[in-house]
Order: sequence, then structure tokens, then C-alpha cells
Amino acid sequence: MGRRKEYIDTLVLSKQEINSIKRAQFEMRMEGFTNQNEEKLRQRLSAFTNVLSFAFKLPTAVTLAAAAISAITSSPSERDVIINVCRNGEDYLEQLWNIMDDNPNYELIEVQLPFLEFIDEGFRIVQGRGIVKAVKVGGYWIPM
Repeated sequence: MGRRKEYIDTLVLSKQEINSIKRAQFEMRMEGFTNQNEEKLRQRLSAFTNVLSFAFKLPTAVTLAAAAISAITSSPSERDVIINVCRNGEDYLEQLWNIMDDNPNYELIEVQLPFLEFIDEGFRIVQGRGIVKAVKVGGYWIPM
């Protein structure tokens, strides 16, 4: 079992970045944690290279795919828990995307997100519900 750490990090995200993070995390859950198909995961993550470094802490699809597979194979007893934590993060990212979609005047959103970091493998995932701190509208930040 690899070492894990939970913490909060603040990110400023656009609607497109939220969608890319959500989709990349979905692919990690499906092809990395569930199916354990490193090549397929690498191919799918390559569509989201714009967010890999700041969202997941690894800059390329190759390194993130290898790390995700390593995390699940080194901790098979934790597989179901990791999958559920990943799904919880995806659900909250969907809620953030809905906030942005429902409010097209929002340019950016500042949010504190809970992360689960896989220390030995060098990456992290969004693990659940965060806190929206502010939104940017018309070039100005509005606290929430």
C-alpha cells in the first residue's frame, strides 16, 4: 500500500478546465482504477494535457497513466475505496460545471477542493465536495 495524504488546495478554474478535470478523472477511474488498461488510459488522458499538471500534479498523460495503474496495483485491497473516492470527486466537479453553465456570466470560479494525494506515485485526485470561494464576473471577483 502506497502512502496517501488528504488536503485542501485552492484552484481558479474556467468552465472548460472544470470539464477537462472531470473527464480526465473519469478516465482515470474507468481505465486506470477499474479496467487497469494503461495504454487506453494514456490515450484518453492525452486529450486533457491542459489540466494534468495543475490538477493532478503530473504533466503528461504517459506519467499520469503509469502512476494511476501503479497506485491501484500496489493497493488492490483499497481498489473499491479509491474508485468511490474518485467518483465522489467527479460528482462535485459536475456540480461546479453546472454552476458555471447556469451562470454564463461567470468567467472563472475560485474553489477549495479536497484532494487525495498518492504520495509514492506522485499524483492526486479530487476526492469530494469543495467550497466555492469566489466567482469572476465582468473582470471583478465576487466573494461567495
